[in-house]
Amino acid sequence: MRPRRAATTLGQSAVAADDARERLLRTAYDLFCRHGLQAVGIDQIIAESDVAKTTLYRHFRSKEELAVAVVKRREELWSRDWLQAEALRRSRTPEETLLAVFDVLSEWFRREDYEGCFFINTLLELHDPTNPVAEASLAALANVRSFIRGLAQEVPVADPDDFAWSWHSLMWGSILAASFGDSHAASRSRDIAEMLLQRERP
Repeated sequence: MRPRRAATTLGQSAVAADDARERLLRTAYDLFCRHGLQAVGIDQIIAESDVAKTTLYRHFRSKEELAVAVVKRREELWSRDWLQAEALRRSRTPEETLLAVFDVLSEWFRREDYEGCFFINTLLELHDPTNPVAEASLAALANVRSFIRGLAQEVPVADPDDFAWSWHSLMWGSILAASFGDSHAASRSRDIAEMLLQRERP
């Protein structure tokens, strides 16, 4: 019986540790996405996640390391599980998927909690591409571009890499324009994207 009790205690400790880490990550995710990195301090994250400072530093050695984890979580939730998955769900061909990206963005722009692109916002805040958080953000953006490039190869287009950069630029432009209040930014970019697609297809 004693080994069983010990195993249960260890299991409960592991669950508690995982729960604390997840609370920290969820809290930081929400605060960073809404307010940016520089406006949010460690003390606020600790207070809102209801953990001790020692607990935070047991899971994340610094605010920077926590921010990198948030970037990765954002990529998982926003890029893969939402944007890419929803564009694929709404389409049957690579061309339709490419254009559906802007349809998904359009709905996002009309949400009351629209906060812009966390990756772009982070890069604009940091002004340092060598910063680990900036590097993670650049990698996340590159992965979105890889998704676009893969679709471009299926279309196919003559230069999928160049096409992906152009398509991604239209996405960035619409995201920034929406941040300035243009709720129709995605549909404007979609119109230009259709012309690009027509031009690039053989």
